Amino acid sequence: MVYKLLSIDDFVATRNLMLQNTETNTLEKVFDDSGLVNEGKTFYFMEIGKVYDCKLALFGSMKQMHVGKWKKFNVLKANVKIGAKLFLEVETEQDIYYISQESVSGYESMKSFMFEYSRLDLIQVNNLNSGNLYP
Repeated sequence: MVYKLLSIDDFVATRNLMLQNTETNTLEKVFDDSGLVNEGKTFYFMEIGKVYDCKLALFGSMKQMHVGKWKKFNVLKANVKIGAKLFLEVETEQDIYYISQESVSGYESMKSFMFEYSRLDLIQVNNLNSGNLYP
């Protein structure tokens, strides 16, 4: 999906980005650790006010532990390869996200499921993958 970069909060080795989905206008605060995990190519080329094709991964669990947002997600596609990892492409409220297949047991027979996520990770920008594609 295409996002406009609205702001950057830099920390020592990571940063948070505020992105706006250009189709749904959803605002997303995403975590970017490409400066820690990518060798050479990071997402630091991104500039405020510009638009980028981004993939956002949800970091969380199918167990509700009251530490994040608990939402229902519809499975759009399984076995989406980003880097060396396989993800589920999911949607909620017309927004598309990616969840590691290893985080969703039994996804093969599911059309939808509940998932609690505590963080949104920026995992791909304009076909450049993050080196931290966690399980």
